[in-house]
Amino acid sequence: MLLGVIPRSRICVTPRAVLAFHSAWDPTSTGVQSSNAGNAHLWANYPGDVRRWITQHGGLHARIIYLSGRELTAMYPLCR
Repeated sequence: MLLGVIPRSRICVTPRAVLAFHSAWDPTSTGVQSSNAGNAHLWANYPGDVRRWITQHGGLHARIIYLSGRELTAMYPLCR
């Protein structure tokens, strides 16, 4: 969520930084259920390059996907 709120010019990452992405969910009486409205809100806030990366890695699901290393530093500068 922060990627859509904090201006890109104010974001930097460390060499060991990792961003994790998963679908939004709502607790229900029978467990946890994916939230289409929540996913739409998340998706609308992610920058285009992050959305493309998520899509290339299977989209938003209950399974967490991790953005790190060279893929992350290609999108955001290293902190100095």
